[in-house]
Amino acid sequence: MARDLITLGLGLVALAGCAEAAPPTLADGSLEAALPAAIWPVDPGVVTAVACPDLDADLIVQTTICTAVLDRDEVTVDVAIDELSAATASIREPLFVLADAADVLVGQLRADLSIQEIEATCDGAVIVAEPGRTLDCEATHDDRVIPFALVLGDENGDWTLRLAD
Repeated sequence: MARDLITLGLGLVALAGCAEAAPPTLADGSLEAALPAAIWPVDPGVVTAVACPDLDADLIVQTTICTAVLDRDEVTVDVAIDELSAATASIREPLFVLADAADVLVGQLRADLSIQEIEATCDGAVIVAEPGRTLDCEATHDDRVIPFALVLGDENGDWTLRLAD
């Protein structure tokens, strides 16, 4: 039987139009190549696929909607290209950074159990924050592995860690 360990609120990552890519040319595929750094600047390699419709070569300023795979989730990306050909991207879906949850788990276990040498990881880097979504995490102390389930709460960013069954 799973037990609730901690329930915490953690703000969702808001990426509303503040990340920029290197200025793309309007050649085929250039926008797709430039967007990973705009979508997830912390680690562009987490963006494994980007698909955008063809841009209108006759327009300088334009907007489009692309899709991307961020870690393992598909996201919708609103892209605006300005008069300098710089692309600004914003992700429509709320995101949840799993490393933040792992850090909180480590802090809570250190405080509750007075264990200083403990690590925690969750499966993945960043996910779309869907209420009720459950992911696997684990804490490791010496050679002991303790599995946890991370369960996302509502759109406020609440989440719960519970011992896995």
